[in-house]
Amino acid sequence: MAIVDPVIAYLSPGSVRSFSSVAGKPTILPETGTQAALYAALDAATPLTVFLTPLLGNEIPAILSRNDSTRVAYLGTAAPQPDPRLYAAIFSPIDAAEAGGRLAAEEASRLRGEPPARVAAVFSGANDIEARADAFVAAFVSAGGTGEPVIEFSASGFSQAVADKLKSMDIRVAYVSSSPRDSESWTVEAFDPYAFVAAEYAMPIDRSGSSANAFIVWDIEKTLSLLGANLSKDRFGSFPGAWKTVRNGQTGGNLP
Repeated sequence: MAIVDPVIAYLSPGSVRSFSSVAGKPTILPETGTQAALYAALDAATPLTVFLTPLLGNEIPAILSRNDSTRVAYLGTAAPQPDPRLYAAIFSPIDAAEAGGRLAAEEASRLRGEPPARVAAVFSGANDIEARADAFVAAFVSAGGTGEPVIEFSASGFSQAVADKLKSMDIRVAYVSSSPRDSESWTVEAFDPYAFVAAEYAMPIDRSGSSANAFIVWDIEKTLSLLGANLSKDRFGSFPGAWKTVRNGQTGGNLP
């Protein structure tokens, strides 16, 4: 069975539907009494395998301790304590930055001229900030990107000074790795409307109102498929969650 926390159910209903491919109809927990509803669902179903979404990660030890047979398949951002009955897909912004670097190289290659179109990436927040940047640059180069990407950091979140600096550089292709609350500010304040901007988001939520041209988001379907394969072959432990590119469907990126 799949048990879904109320936050991901609200933000990403499409992701919730994806669980049906591996675990039947998901159980969506209420906003209040969430923990009690979780264990009531487990008591009613007594599943051999239970899929859990990110906000339920703290319940993993208690669920595993209930018996010696239940397996837990978990999607989240932090690797839980290892257990022979735990199968975890962990989504890392470092992996997202790799996808962003490949996308930036692809978009830059569409723009002809000398010198090459200027590419930039901004990394905001304190966690793995340099590792994210290194992954972006390595993937950009590996994918055939030309020129040296402009890399900016802002450990404390959105910075108008950093945004103004980027805005003055005539950036044509950009990647934004930041918290969701700052992503739109970076997209609008740091880059011109004609630039192609891809932004990292934790979940494939509806961003039709965003100014970004594309999003690097969790690939829930692919990750669940990988989890299912690991479960069928008893390959327990943690592995990287998959990311994908979702186009915003708008025009305007890299207009002349």
